[in-house]
Amino acid sequence: MDIFKKACQKKLRFATTRGSLTTEQLFDLTLNELDALAVSLDNSYEESKGKSFLKKRTTKDANIKLQFDVVIDVLQTRVDEAEAEQKARETKEHNNKILTLISEKKDDELKGKSLKQLEAMLK
Repeated sequence: MDIFKKACQKKLRFATTRGSLTTEQLFDLTLNELDALAVSLDNSYEESKGKSFLKKRTTKDANIKLQFDVVIDVLQTRVDEAEAEQKARETKEHNNKILTLISEKKDDELKGKSLKQLEAMLK
């Protein structure tokens, strides 16, 4: 089952510095806040499991693991989006630079033409 579907069914809430947040509100957090939340959940999960292989996981452990998985997925999604935006920004800057150079070349080409050639080009 999808982790987000499970999180919604269980009505998971995430304890953050901004208060208790729903799953969809995680997307409003900054990357640093998401990272801190993921570290906190990972620590809670590690502390809850102890060192015994005889004990079964509790529901609380499963919820902490689910919260951690959701936060990691949101964090990765946000990182991927930021990288895509940066790449799009760089591509746009590159294309604008090329278009400017093309325009300058065309202007230089026109400047090199004689008066008769320029008059002939008029529409």
